[in-house]
Amino acid sequence: MSLPPNLESTADLVRRAFPEGVTEADYLPLLTALYPHMSDRSLAMVVGHFVGQDYPLVLNDIYGVGGGYTSASPDAVAAVQARLVAAGLEEWLKEN
Repeated sequence: MSLPPNLESTADLVRRAFPEGVTEADYLPLLTALYPHMSDRSLAMVVGHFVGQDYPLVLNDIYGVGGGYTSASPDAVAAVQARLVAAGLEEWLKEN
């Protein structure tokens, strides 16, 4: 599935942060780290693209993250956040 043009900068950020791909261990921490900065649907499209999951499944996991029903360890979220920052999160936030 290709992403809409408005999500390409987000895909580029994730690609830079995870050049080897998003692992299962990074999946929930990535959802958690990006959740405050994106709409649920956009986040589901981008992360689903990288992990090869269907949009509705990822969206359901995002609802779990947002509702506090699903969580990642704070250390795992901090590690993913650090990767995103190193990949240009601050610049991405200014653009979006």
